[in-house]
Amino acid sequence: MYPKYFGLKEPSFSIAPDPHYLFLSEQHREALAHLLYGAGESGGFVLLTGEVGTGKTTVCRAFLEQLPEGVDVALILNPAQTANELLLNLCEEFRIPVSEGKRSIKVLVDRLNQYLLEAHGQGRRPVLIIDEAQNLQPQVLEQIRLLTNLETTKHKLLQIFLIGQPELRRMLDSEQLRQLNQRITARFHLTPLNLRETGDYIRHRVAVAGVDRPLFTASAIRHIYRYSGGIPRLVNILCDRALLGTCVTRGSQVTPLIVAKAAHEVQGGAIEVARQPAVRPAFLAAAAFVLALGAGWWGGEWLDNVDGDPFGFVAKIFSRQADELPPEPEPEPIALPDAQAATAAAATKESVPVAASLAPSEPTPPPELADAPAETPTPDEVLPLIAMTSFEGDALDATLERLAMPEADAVSLLAQRWGLELDDLGSDEPCARLARVGLSCEQEQGTLGNLRYFDLPALLRVASPDGARRFVVLSALGESEATLDLATGRERVPVAGLERIWTGHYTLVWQPPPGGSTLIASGSWGEDVRWLRQLLSRVPGLEDLPGDSPRFDAALDAALRTFQTSRGLQPDGIAGPRTLIQLNQAVEMPGLPRLGGMSAVSAPGVGAP
Repeated sequence: MYPKYFGLKEPSFSIAPDPHYLFLSEQHREALAHLLYGAGESGGFVLLTGEVGTGKTTVCRAFLEQLPEGVDVALILNPAQTANELLLNLCEEFRIPVSEGKRSIKVLVDRLNQYLLEAHGQGRRPVLIIDEAQNLQPQVLEQIRLLTNLETTKHKLLQIFLIGQPELRRMLDSEQLRQLNQRITARFHLTPLNLRETGDYIRHRVAVAGVDRPLFTASAIRHIYRYSGGIPRLVNILCDRALLGTCVTRGSQVTPLIVAKAAHEVQGGAIEVARQPAVRPAFLAAAAFVLALGAGWWGGEWLDNVDGDPFGFVAKIFSRQADELPPEPEPEPIALPDAQAATAAAATKESVPVAASLAPSEPTPPPELADAPAETPTPDEVLPLIAMTSFEGDALDATLERLAMPEADAVSLLAQRWGLELDDLGSDEPCARLARVGLSCEQEQGTLGNLRYFDLPALLRVASPDGARRFVVLSALGESEATLDLATGRERVPVAGLERIWTGHYTLVWQPPPGGSTLIASGSWGEDVRWLRQLLSRVPGLEDLPGDSPRFDAALDAALRTFQTSRGLQPDGIAGPRTLIQLNQAVEMPGLPRLGGMSAVSAPGVGAP
């Protein structure tokens, strides 16, 4: 009814999964990058979670439309199966013939292993994607874990993506599934859209449907965001009802009053717009019930850029007016010393923050550095090697009590490796303070081989007897000995002992580009692209990278892939945290702390995990 009235080609807010309307916010692009990255790695788990309606399935669909070359996918949409049924379903997805009467778990695993070996020999990468994975039974999840044991001496043969609601994360945190949880190599949690993204999303869908004028007032968009909580599926329902209401009343734009009436229709009760500070739980519950009757949800147009990269997403349809959607508070500017200051400080301190030497303007040191004493600190004493027996029996609890500490204290010590003295990091999100001074945290799971590859001091989560989150700061790693930073000095521990108490979780602190981007790929634009281009041109062999353009062009893409190949990374043309960490090390950014550089016995590097 309303499309003809407004001049729309079709209803623009249908909850049907139309790829023509695909719209990915920044976090959805990052989630997609995790899937693309995971598809290029040699095995392991990727975990993608999010609340109902936040876009998990849409990201999965986007991934399937942009499959990297050589990837074969088995997609499981109904995970409420037994272990035997899931294995049989997996064989069917990979088109593995299975004889009637020979469908035991052993036979299915043997047939699957044979297929995976053949695919590996042909250079193919099989990927298993399980949607709605929160419905998997624990015994089925354990069978999935066992599938990762199908491997050669150097490579995992099957990669697994688990996509589900937040309860999936809680399931994996249970003691019963700790082995599976430790094997997850990449995690991403989707959250609802913010106010600005909600406005962009609404305008985008209207534009794709053929109307280039605003059909929603700025205040109406704010009210839609307030009632929906930024959940795209709920945004669609509210916008569809609001456009219908505007059509019936012969209006030209959706107003807050009409949005309130639309919310009333969905909820079935009164809603006071002026007094509504946040999303009403009753509305969300009613809307969720209505939504459960339908399938699919939001989307927007996927537009390939000239490089054909999955990150060439549609640009903003309309420029935001000054009186529309007030911008969210900007983060504090990154303030790090320039290259000369960092180099000079490196001579008097063990480590200082990496210089943003290619930043467009002259930055100033953060307060923590500006107020630091000028004299050279006395190096901490490294105590004798702790005996291996300290990690056994009754002595273990005492050792953990002395070495382990809360996350905030550990992050504060780790910051000192970068020349920062941060007294109050807070107890909730200590990494947020580091972000304000230009550093970033990357949390992963892996082995000591991963840490040797990144060659950065790291936070290691250890198994605390009381179940509390406790950490140690790894500042040096040799073949048989490791060095831990404590508030009172440094301790040398046997690597074997460290492995006994480490859960496999680790946090790296690293230096992102001056603009703060942690993902630069085709479709990116701006100073961080120029920064990436200039840094790559300093890598031996890439000095001929042309120009100073802020656009991610074909030449930059080729240079980035060449660099990734040279460092043992998947050459996907996506400059994410792993690539950027390696790039900082390749150009020897001043003041960059090294994990092997402080160790008595340097550990050889290993390929990308």
